[in-house]
Amino acid sequence: MSGQVVDRVKKERSQRMLTLADESTRKFREQFAGELLDVLWEKQTDEGVWSGVTGNYIRVFVKDSQNLSNRLSSVKVK
Repeated sequence: MSGQVVDRVKKERSQRMLTLADESTRKFREQFAGELLDVLWEKQTDEGVWSGVTGNYIRVFVKDSQNLSNRLSSVKVK
């Protein structure tokens, strides 16, 4: 079919979009550094690190021996 974009160009464009998405995500997260955000804790790893999400879906981690599952707490984001 005529007018198709060649594979090399598709890969280059895809890589540029992935890079832009990573940069955008990083900049979004950085604007909350130092802020106090509420986190809903979800699960704990075998190493004792808890994973949770803020109200704006930023994934955060904390090492804690307490059971934080399904709890909401405020944390200062680094």
